[in-house]
Amino acid sequence: MVVPLSGKQVFFGFEYFDIGKFMGQPLGWLKWPNLIVMIFAAAAFVIGAYYLIQYTRGFFAGRKAPRSWKLILWGVAITAIAELGEMFGFYEWPTPGFFEMNFLLVIPHALGGALIGLGAYFLYKEITS
Repeated sequence: MVVPLSGKQVFFGFEYFDIGKFMGQPLGWLKWPNLIVMIFAAAAFVIGAYYLIQYTRGFFAGRKAPRSWKLILWGVAITAIAELGEMFGFYEWPTPGFFEMNFLLVIPHALGGALIGLGAYFLYKEITS
């Protein structure tokens, strides 16, 4: 269930962002460690995806990248986007519903992991054949 926005202007669309609550539940003393871990995880995936893209551009400059590497690259990029959505979503939605949890968080994580796994399988096949 998504709570409808009120008529007031909100900063970047965040209306309910509260570091003291996570998915509508009070965190108490865990609010700061939880926020730091969420920021670290999201930043790590975004920075990792950035450097992976830069590495791919430099390593395969002018050549065609293999399918395995493209799948791994897409998997990391999708997972980075899902991590950002997870960080903001859990704090912003007081009570996340079925749509928010599955279609905006669970499915992108599963898709990113599946692409990384499939890319690793094709990479294994490329180097063993």
